[in-house]
Amino acid sequence: MQKVLWFLVLPPSSLVVLILAGLLLVDKRRRLGKGLIISGLALLYLLSLGHVADLLVKPLERSSPPLTEKRIAADAVVVLGGGSVDLAWLGAAPEPNGETTSRLVKGIELARRLRAPLVLSGGNGEPFATKVGDADVMAGRTRALGVSQEQMIVENLSRNTLENSHAVRKLLKGDRVILVTSAYHMKRAKAMFVRRGFTVIPAPTYFLGQTRSWSLAALIPRAGSLMHSTTAIAEWINLAWWGLRGEM
Repeated sequence: MQKVLWFLVLPPSSLVVLILAGLLLVDKRRRLGKGLIISGLALLYLLSLGHVADLLVKPLERSSPPLTEKRIAADAVVVLGGGSVDLAWLGAAPEPNGETTSRLVKGIELARRLRAPLVLSGGNGEPFATKVGDADVMAGRTRALGVSQEQMIVENLSRNTLENSHAVRKLLKGDRVILVTSAYHMKRAKAMFVRRGFTVIPAPTYFLGQTRSWSLAALIPRAGSLMHSTTAIAEWINLAWWGLRGEM
């Protein structure tokens, strides 16, 4: 139920609700109804622009630039799951989605270079949508890419970032970890792992923000930009929520 409410709060669902509310009110309270409709449509348009999406996501991604340091040492490389694709409808095994794949490739690269244990953390964060667990799917892909089972530690029960940090804390004796997750998510993830007593070396990947030029084409709304805006808004809300709860 919480997940359903969460998605209703975020665009585009919240904007659709705003527009529908305006349509229901427009006959009896014309000014309010028209205001809600115009606000919903205007926000839908603005959030679908690449430059607006960048304004929302770039402050998150600036918190941890790409890891370029070559001489680093860590007790483990920790990769957080970011979603999987259930292909049972095709009779095929599940696969990590694009975001998780980006994280996994970076984690494998670092674990191989440093010869460090690779911790794959993430269960099923969307039980109403799929029964697939991220860590198990990542483990299968990692083995296929030539990483031995002995180098992997699989944690497949955690459902969110907070649970990731607690679960990994129980699994690892060492305190120094390289944390691999999406760039927009790193600020919150790093804070939660530091809260658990880890020394965190951030290795962000899957950057959403881009260098863009201004042109008429930039004024054309795009579904991908709306998705990036929604991702950023969700992350800002998460930062506020978990910060107020004292978990980061």
